Amino acid sequence: MQKYIENLYKILFENNFDNVFEDTTVIKAILTILWTSLFLFISKFNFANGGSIIFLFITTSFGYIFSIYFFWIVTGLFFEFVAKIFGKSGKIRKLLMLSSYCLLPYIFFAPLEIMKKFSDMGYFLGTKIEFLLFLWVIILYSKVLVKTYDLQKTSSYLLIFLPFVAFIFGFIWLIGSLFNLGYIYSV
Repeated sequence: MQKYIENLYKILFENNFDNVFEDTTVIKAILTILWTSLFLFISKFNFANGGSIIFLFITTSFGYIFSIYFFWIVTGLFFEFVAKIFGKSGKIRKLLMLSSYCLLPYIFFAPLEIMKKFSDMGYFLGTKIEFLLFLWVIILYSKVLVKTYDLQKTSSYLLIFLPFVAFIFGFIWLIGSLFNLGYIYSV
């Protein structure tokens, strides 16, 4: 347990993933995702729903946890597929073990949600700091990609934003196709 706490500190405050894979098991990775994502869920859950609050909390928490694990595996498979294109595949286990620690900045969401509810200035600062926490998660994930696939730092950031860029180009292509079809049928 002491080594686990040291790894958490090392990842959060030093952004260092050295020897983390060797100290992580599948159970530790799954539990790390569970407790870090619950901080975000509990801070965002509305507890003022009345009598059915326990049932609603349990059902939505199971759905939330299932979706977190689903996206964790899907993103791992996506990056493994892209790495296969470049001949660096076969490291999905290492990617999943290391990426389980990327949600650690979410533990700071609960105090920020409390801060957002007290004043307008707290809301303003809370939203800006939450945005910085999302950037922190992206930075941690890029470090995981660098550590797993031996990439350059810029390549790992580009790899993270690859689905977003593909979505933008797909959207532009769709709009262009619709205008071309409109032109064809108007002639």
